[in-house]
Amino acid sequence: MSISVVESDRFELMEKVAEKTMKGLGPGIIARELNITRVEVKNLQQDYRDALANDQEARDMARDYLNMMVKHYDGLINKFYELLDDMDTLDWNAAAAAQKAGALKAIAELDAKRVDALQKAGLLDSAELGDEIAKFEDEKALVLSVLTDLCTVCAPKVADRINRLQGKIMDPIEVFDE
Repeated sequence: MSISVVESDRFELMEKVAEKTMKGLGPGIIARELNITRVEVKNLQQDYRDALANDQEARDMARDYLNMMVKHYDGLINKFYELLDDMDTLDWNAAAAAQKAGALKAIAELDAKRVDALQKAGLLDSAELGDEIAKFEDEKALVLSVLTDLCTVCAPKVADRINRLQGKIMDPIEVFDE
């Protein structure tokens, strides 16, 4: 028996476990149905997750699904805003107010779900955060270069002011010229 046959048997079993997992079956039930141990089911589930995480095609497909989900949420939210515009033309009464409140609540829930999905995918604010960190690092390097170029009279004064900014009160530093 060659390694490829053994590996293909394992991958075939991994696919069966994944399929049953996606149907909502627990590890114990899957183990009984496939006549393997529960520990082996858990190992195969983890191997499947690891394989998907390292598979570029699967990642691209997940990104595509995420983009489709965002577009779908955008469409639903736009429909609710259109509904709100239509409700503004109606006479105000308790029923219209309840419908408007329901539409606003639905918009908020859809928006929250969309943001949550993007955050879980690690796509929200990551680009902006990276830009902010890069800008901060550049500014820090500039400030440090200015501080290292200070004369011997100015350096202690600047150090004292920095300490005050940080809430540290230090005794004045006396500088003696040689």
